[in-house]
Amino acid sequence: MFVTRHVTQKEGGVLKPGVFVNIYQQKDQLGIESCGRKIVVSRYGGRITEFSFNGINALLSSGIQTGSTFWPSPQSLWGWPPPATLDAAPYRVLECQKSLLSLESALEESLGITLVKKIMPVSDGFTVHYSLKNQTHEVVTMAPWEISRVSGGLTFYESRFAPEKFSTCGIDRIGDCFWYDYHVTQLTGIPKIFANNTAGWLANVANGHLFLKTFPQVNSLEVAPMEAEVEIYAHADPLNPYVEIEQQGPFKAIMPGMSLNWSVDWRLFKLPRDVKVVKGSSDLLQFVNTQLGMALSAAV
Repeated sequence: MFVTRHVTQKEGGVLKPGVFVNIYQQKDQLGIESCGRKIVVSRYGGRITEFSFNGINALLSSGIQTGSTFWPSPQSLWGWPPPATLDAAPYRVLECQKSLLSLESALEESLGITLVKKIMPVSDGFTVHYSLKNQTHEVVTMAPWEISRVSGGLTFYESRFAPEKFSTCGIDRIGDCFWYDYHVTQLTGIPKIFANNTAGWLANVANGHLFLKTFPQVNSLEVAPMEAEVEIYAHADPLNPYVEIEQQGPFKAIMPGMSLNWSVDWRLFKLPRDVKVVKGSSDLLQFVNTQLGMALSAAV
Protein backbone atom coordinates (compact mmCIF):
# COMPACT_ATOMS: atom_id res chain seq x y z
CA MET A 1 0.00 0.00 0.00
CA PHE A 2 1.32 3.45 -0.93
CA VAL A 3 -0.63 6.54 0.05
CA THR A 4 0.14 10.14 -0.93
CA ARG A 5 -1.52 12.81 1.16
CA HIS A 6 -1.61 16.58 1.07
CA VAL A 7 -1.64 17.21 4.81
CA THR A 8 -0.97 19.83 7.40
CA GLN A 9 2.49 19.08 8.75
CA LYS A 10 3.24 19.73 12.39
CA GLU A 11 6.46 21.68 12.64
CA GLY A 12 7.79 21.58 16.18
CA GLY A 13 4.36 22.46 17.58
CA VAL A 14 3.50 24.88 14.74
CA LEU A 15 1.25 23.69 11.93
CA LYS A 16 2.67 24.21 8.48
CA PRO A 17 -0.01 23.81 5.78
CA GLY A 18 0.52 22.53 2.29
CA VAL A 19 3.30 20.00 2.83
CA PHE A 20 3.12 16.79 0.82
CA VAL A 21 3.63 13.71 2.97
CA ASN A 22 3.90 10.25 1.45
CA ILE A 23 3.06 7.40 3.83
CA TYR A 24 3.34 3.77 2.82
CA GLN A 25 3.37 0.20 4.02
CA GLN A 26 4.96 -2.47 1.85
CA LYS A 27 5.16 -5.98 3.31
CA ASP A 28 7.21 -5.60 6.51
CA GLN A 29 8.32 -2.00 5.96
CA LEU A 30 6.61 1.29 6.68
CA GLY A 31 7.78 4.72 5.60
CA ILE A 32 7.14 8.44 5.51
CA GLU A 33 8.50 10.95 3.01
CA SER A 34 8.37 14.67 3.75
CA CYS A 35 10.42 17.71 2.71
CA GLY A 36 12.84 15.52 0.74
CA ARG A 37 13.51 13.35 3.80
CA LYS A 38 12.50 9.72 4.09
CA ILE A 39 12.31 7.40 7.08
CA VAL A 40 11.72 3.65 6.81
CA VAL A 41 10.85 1.34 9.69
CA SER A 42 10.94 -2.45 9.70
CA ARG A 43 8.28 -4.39 11.56
CA TYR A 44 11.14 -6.54 12.84
CA GLY A 45 12.40 -4.87 15.99
CA GLY A 46 10.65 -1.68 14.96
CA ARG A 47 14.08 -0.86 13.61
CA ILE A 48 14.58 2.32 11.61
CA THR A 49 16.51 1.13 8.56
CA GLU A 50 16.65 4.36 6.58
CA PHE A 51 16.79 8.07 7.30
CA SER A 52 17.68 9.72 4.02
CA PHE A 53 17.75 13.04 2.21
CA ASN A 54 17.52 12.87 -1.57
CA GLY A 55 18.53 9.21 -1.49
CA ILE A 56 21.52 9.49 0.88
CA ASN A 57 20.93 7.27 3.92
CA ALA A 58 22.43 8.60 7.17
CA LEU A 59 22.08 5.17 8.80
CA LEU A 60 24.23 2.11 8.22
CA SER A 61 22.29 -0.29 5.99
CA SER A 62 24.61 -3.32 5.86
CA GLY A 63 26.92 -5.18 8.21
CA ILE A 64 26.64 -6.92 11.56
CA GLN A 65 24.74 -4.04 13.20
CA THR A 66 22.49 -1.73 11.21
CA GLY A 67 19.92 1.02 11.48
CA SER A 68 18.56 2.57 14.65
CA THR A 69 17.11 0.62 17.56
CA PHE A 70 15.92 1.09 21.14
CA TRP A 71 16.94 -0.60 24.38
CA PRO A 72 15.99 -0.09 28.01
CA SER A 73 18.81 1.33 30.13
CA PRO A 74 20.95 0.46 32.00
CA GLN A 75 22.41 -2.44 30.07
CA SER A 76 22.89 -4.25 33.38
CA LEU A 77 19.12 -4.95 33.29
CA TRP A 78 19.61 -7.44 30.46
CA GLY A 79 23.31 -7.97 29.72
CA TRP A 80 23.85 -9.13 26.13
CA PRO A 81 22.36 -9.67 23.60
CA PRO A 82 19.57 -7.08 23.76
CA PRO A 83 16.02 -8.30 24.49
CA ALA A 84 14.92 -9.86 21.21
CA THR A 85 11.29 -8.84 21.73
CA LEU A 86 12.31 -5.19 21.55
CA ASP A 87 15.30 -5.38 19.21
CA ALA A 88 14.45 -7.98 16.56
CA ALA A 89 11.03 -9.63 16.92
CA PRO A 90 7.97 -8.52 14.93
CA TYR A 91 6.08 -5.42 16.06
CA ARG A 92 2.36 -4.88 15.56
CA VAL A 93 1.40 -1.96 13.32
CA LEU A 94 -0.95 0.33 15.23
CA GLU A 95 -1.27 3.14 12.72
CA CYS A 96 -0.05 4.01 9.24
CA GLN A 97 -2.11 6.96 8.08
CA LYS A 98 -2.21 10.73 7.79
CA SER A 99 1.20 11.78 9.16
CA LEU A 100 1.81 9.09 11.76
CA LEU A 101 3.48 5.70 11.89
CA SER A 102 3.00 3.71 15.09
CA LEU A 103 4.20 0.23 16.05
CA GLU A 104 4.05 -1.80 19.27
CA SER A 105 6.28 -4.60 20.51
CA ALA A 106 5.11 -7.76 22.18
CA LEU A 107 5.56 -8.07 25.95
CA GLU A 108 9.20 -8.35 26.97
CA GLU A 109 8.56 -10.79 29.79
CA SER A 110 11.97 -10.51 31.46
CA LEU A 111 11.44 -6.77 32.00
CA GLY A 112 7.66 -6.59 32.11
CA ILE A 113 7.38 -3.88 29.47
CA THR A 114 6.04 -3.19 26.01
CA LEU A 115 7.37 -0.49 23.69
CA VAL A 116 5.40 1.75 21.33
CA LYS A 117 7.29 3.71 18.66
CA LYS A 118 5.62 6.65 16.90
CA ILE A 119 7.13 8.59 14.01
CA MET A 120 5.82 11.94 12.80
CA PRO A 121 7.21 14.49 10.30
CA VAL A 122 8.66 17.79 11.50
CA SER A 123 10.55 20.45 9.60
CA ASP A 124 13.62 18.89 7.88
CA GLY A 125 13.06 15.51 9.51
CA PHE A 126 10.99 13.48 11.94
CA THR A 127 10.12 13.09 15.60
CA VAL A 128 10.69 9.58 16.97
CA HIS A 129 8.59 9.06 20.09
CA TYR A 130 9.06 6.14 22.47
CA SER A 131 6.62 4.94 25.12
CA LEU A 132 7.71 2.26 27.61
CA LYS A 133 4.68 0.76 29.37
CA ASN A 134 4.92 -1.19 32.61
CA GLN A 135 2.73 -4.25 32.13
CA THR A 136 3.41 -5.72 35.59
CA HIS A 137 1.91 -5.18 39.03
CA GLU A 138 5.24 -3.92 40.38
CA VAL A 139 7.24 -0.73 39.90
CA VAL A 140 9.95 -1.00 37.24
CA THR A 141 12.80 1.49 36.93
CA MET A 142 14.66 2.16 33.69
CA ALA A 143 15.63 4.82 31.16
CA PRO A 144 14.96 5.09 27.40
CA TRP A 145 17.95 4.56 25.13
CA GLU A 146 18.20 5.20 21.38
CA ILE A 147 21.07 3.64 19.42
CA SER A 148 21.70 4.77 15.82
CA ARG A 149 24.43 3.19 13.66
CA VAL A 150 26.27 5.35 11.16
CA SER A 151 29.18 4.59 8.85
CA GLY A 152 31.69 6.71 10.76
CA GLY A 153 32.58 10.30 10.01
CA LEU A 154 32.77 13.14 12.51
CA THR A 155 30.56 13.04 15.62
CA PHE A 156 30.26 15.96 18.03
CA TYR A 157 28.21 17.45 20.85
CA GLU A 158 28.31 20.41 23.23
CA SER A 159 29.01 20.20 26.97
CA ARG A 160 30.75 22.23 29.66
CA PHE A 161 32.11 19.06 31.25
CA ALA A 162 34.57 16.36 30.19
CA PRO A 163 33.30 12.82 29.51
CA GLU A 164 32.82 10.45 32.42
CA LYS A 165 35.95 8.82 33.83
CA PHE A 166 34.75 5.34 32.87
CA SER A 167 34.90 6.27 29.16
CA THR A 168 37.22 4.00 27.18
CA CYS A 169 37.87 6.21 24.15
CA GLY A 170 39.56 9.55 23.68
CA ILE A 171 37.80 12.61 22.31
CA ASP A 172 39.01 16.13 21.49
CA ARG A 173 37.65 19.19 23.24
CA ILE A 174 37.71 22.42 21.27
CA GLY A 175 35.85 25.27 22.91
CA ASP A 176 32.58 24.02 24.39
CA CYS A 177 32.28 21.10 21.97
CA PHE A 178 33.70 17.60 21.95
CA TRP A 179 34.72 16.05 18.63
CA TYR A 180 35.22 12.40 17.71
CA ASP A 181 36.70 11.57 14.29
CA TYR A 182 36.37 7.84 13.56
CA HIS A 183 39.47 5.98 12.34
CA VAL A 184 38.86 2.28 12.81
CA THR A 185 42.46 1.17 12.23
CA GLN A 186 43.56 3.15 15.30
CA LEU A 187 41.15 1.38 17.66
CA THR A 188 41.32 -1.63 19.96
CA GLY A 189 39.09 -3.03 22.67
CA ILE A 190 35.63 -1.55 23.25
CA PRO A 191 36.00 2.22 22.67
CA LYS A 192 33.10 4.18 24.13
CA ILE A 193 32.54 7.76 25.26
CA PHE A 194 30.06 8.57 28.06
CA ALA A 195 29.02 12.24 28.35
CA ASN A 196 26.64 14.08 30.67
CA ASN A 197 25.44 17.67 31.04
CA THR A 198 25.19 18.14 27.28
CA ALA A 199 23.31 20.88 25.44
CA GLY A 200 20.62 18.46 24.25
CA TRP A 201 21.95 17.76 20.77
CA LEU A 202 24.21 15.22 19.08
CA ALA A 203 25.49 15.47 15.50
CA ASN A 204 27.23 13.29 12.96
CA VAL A 205 28.62 14.30 9.57
CA ALA A 206 29.30 11.70 6.89
CA ASN A 207 29.05 11.73 3.10
CA GLY A 208 28.47 15.48 3.03
CA HIS A 209 25.33 15.30 5.20
CA LEU A 210 24.62 16.41 8.76
CA PHE A 211 22.50 14.10 10.94
CA LEU A 212 21.33 16.23 13.86
CA LYS A 213 19.47 14.82 16.87
CA THR A 214 17.84 16.97 19.53
CA PHE A 215 16.42 15.62 22.78
CA PRO A 216 15.37 16.71 26.29
CA GLN A 217 18.36 17.39 28.52
CA VAL A 218 18.80 15.05 31.48
CA ASN A 219 20.02 16.08 34.90
CA SER A 220 23.16 14.08 35.69
CA LEU A 221 21.44 12.86 38.87
CA GLU A 222 18.74 11.21 36.72
CA VAL A 223 21.10 9.24 34.45
CA ALA A 224 20.95 5.44 34.66
CA PRO A 225 23.80 3.75 36.60
CA MET A 226 27.04 3.47 34.59
CA GLU A 227 25.36 5.07 31.58
CA ALA A 228 25.23 8.64 30.23
CA GLU A 229 23.01 11.19 28.52
CA VAL A 230 25.11 10.90 25.35
CA GLU A 231 27.18 7.87 24.36
CA ILE A 232 29.39 7.29 21.33
CA TYR A 233 30.51 3.75 20.57
CA ALA A 234 33.24 3.20 17.97
CA HIS A 235 33.39 -0.36 16.63
CA ALA A 236 37.02 -1.42 16.47
CA ASP A 237 36.78 -4.08 13.75
CA PRO A 238 38.16 -2.88 10.37
CA LEU A 239 36.06 -5.54 8.63
CA ASN A 240 32.87 -4.16 10.17
CA PRO A 241 33.36 -0.43 10.75
CA TYR A 242 30.58 1.65 12.27
CA VAL A 243 29.81 4.17 15.00
CA GLU A 244 26.82 4.23 17.32
CA ILE A 245 25.47 7.67 18.24
CA GLU A 246 23.29 7.23 21.29
CA GLN A 247 21.22 9.27 23.75
CA GLN A 248 19.37 8.32 26.90
CA GLY A 249 16.47 9.83 28.79
CA PRO A 250 15.90 9.96 32.55
CA PHE A 251 16.17 6.88 34.76
CA LYS A 252 12.73 6.78 36.35
CA ALA A 253 10.32 4.54 38.20
CA ILE A 254 7.34 3.49 36.09
CA MET A 255 4.25 2.63 38.11
CA PRO A 256 2.14 -0.43 37.17
CA GLY A 257 0.08 0.28 34.07
CA MET A 258 1.85 3.60 33.45
CA SER A 259 4.27 4.65 30.70
CA LEU A 260 7.56 6.52 30.39
CA ASN A 261 7.44 8.79 27.33
CA TRP A 262 10.45 10.23 25.51
CA SER A 263 10.99 11.88 22.12
CA VAL A 264 13.97 12.59 19.89
CA ASP A 265 13.89 14.88 16.86
CA TRP A 266 15.91 13.76 13.84
CA ARG A 267 16.93 16.26 11.16
CA LEU A 268 19.08 15.73 8.09
CA PHE A 269 20.80 18.33 5.92
CA LYS A 270 23.12 18.44 2.95
CA LEU A 271 26.02 20.63 4.01
CA PRO A 272 26.98 23.61 1.85
CA ARG A 273 30.28 23.07 0.07
CA ASP A 274 31.98 25.90 1.92
CA VAL A 275 31.38 24.33 5.35
CA LYS A 276 34.59 22.72 6.58
CA VAL A 277 34.09 19.28 8.08
CA VAL A 278 36.96 19.14 10.55
CA LYS A 279 37.23 19.09 14.34
CA GLY A 280 36.54 22.53 15.75
CA SER A 281 35.08 23.88 12.51
CA SER A 282 33.41 27.23 13.22
CA ASP A 283 31.54 26.95 9.91
CA LEU A 284 30.08 23.62 10.94
CA LEU A 285 29.09 24.84 14.39
CA GLN A 286 27.48 27.93 12.92
CA PHE A 287 25.45 25.74 10.57
CA VAL A 288 24.35 23.52 13.48
CA ASN A 289 23.44 26.49 15.65
CA THR A 290 21.41 28.01 12.82
CA GLN A 291 19.42 24.80 12.45
CA LEU A 292 18.94 24.52 16.22
CA GLY A 293 17.69 28.10 16.32
CA MET A 294 15.23 27.48 13.51
CA ALA A 295 13.92 24.36 15.23
CA LEU A 296 13.52 26.24 18.50
CA SER A 297 11.71 29.12 16.81
CA ALA A 298 9.29 26.71 15.17
CA ALA A 299 8.49 25.15 18.54
CA VAL A 300 7.56 28.44 20.21
